[in-house]
Amino acid sequence: MGHSSSSRVEPLPPARWENTSSYGLIFIGTKAQLIKTAPVIKELDKRGLSYRLVYTGQHSETFRELEACFGIRSADQVLVPDAEADSKFSFLTWAVRFALAVIQSLLRGEWRSARWGLVHGDTASTLFSAIALKMARVPVVHIEAGLRSPRLMSPFPEELVRRLVSRMTALHLAPDGAAAENLAGARGKVVDTRGNTIRDVLGMALESKAGGIHEGGAGGFGIVSMHRNENLSNRQRLDEILRAVQLAANHCRLKFVLHPVTRRRLESTGWIGRLESQENLELLPRMDYPNFIACMLQSSFLLTDGGSNQEEAAMLGLPTMLLREETERSDGIGDSVSMAGHGLEGVPQFVQEKRGKRWAIRPLAKHSPSAFIVDVLEQEFE
Repeated sequence: MGHSSSSRVEPLPPARWENTSSYGLIFIGTKAQLIKTAPVIKELDKRGLSYRLVYTGQHSETFRELEACFGIRSADQVLVPDAEADSKFSFLTWAVRFALAVIQSLLRGEWRSARWGLVHGDTASTLFSAIALKMARVPVVHIEAGLRSPRLMSPFPEELVRRLVSRMTALHLAPDGAAAENLAGARGKVVDTRGNTIRDVLGMALESKAGGIHEGGAGGFGIVSMHRNENLSNRQRLDEILRAVQLAANHCRLKFVLHPVTRRRLESTGWIGRLESQENLELLPRMDYPNFIACMLQSSFLLTDGGSNQEEAAMLGLPTMLLREETERSDGIGDSVSMAGHGLEGVPQFVQEKRGKRWAIRPLAKHSPSAFIVDVLEQEFE
């Protein structure tokens, strides 16, 4: 999907902060961050509040399509253009280029009028952007603050990133009470946003794709999606998961949505050919957000290692098996979301129970976390 001028947002009213030449900074590094920050950006636009959108360049694939999909503007600044940090070497190259670009921006004083700087989640971009903001003496605002897993090094590096970023954050925006409690004693102000911004993104997608559907699973297939480093970089774990996927395909039809990094890993390990020849298993390229949600609504169940997928499935009520040993998110656990754990023993039984079944689509909560976040930004920095 191309990015054309017709997809750009309409001209905005004069920003309220423009009179003082101050603005906010929003740092985005990955596709998931752009998706989950998009409703906050749209709310800022709606209220005419001034901000600068900064892409770190950690990922860039599909960003144009996402801008068009959500009706948000292109970045005001791209720190590392034409990059895709999806291997160890490309990551190190990106990190060096990012550091040099930040130093140049600081020397030129490009962010000296920034009133706040927003980072999201637990990626390398989250950490590096928080460090850049601290160097620029701009207060760090962290969305999805306070998520914690039991062990510092699991998952790696996400848990380490979360804890380091919390030490630099001035305003912690925690998605729920449990995350807020995890920040007891942290420096800065802690605010429970009473929900994750994915609620608002999901609402946009349902408006365009659900069309009043109240029951999911009509397609009768299951979805598989995996991309986390803890699974892809551990060959034993990767083999165990893919063997479980093969066994599941013996009992029902599966659609395996491949992230680019996942496809490359499958190619390098020789798994791609085995999966392509597997009966009942269809390999699909990563799709845009509304179409992925439409696919979820048609499916009977989901096998995934994605945190955002877990949140979406929990909100929708989609039966889900989380292909992880531990999770920092409580969303849906003990309800529609089950943990696969260490040995993946529960996957075959889960597939047998959920295959071909229908499930009730849950109504979304009326509270908009994104609007609430912008309320907080206005109150704290206006």
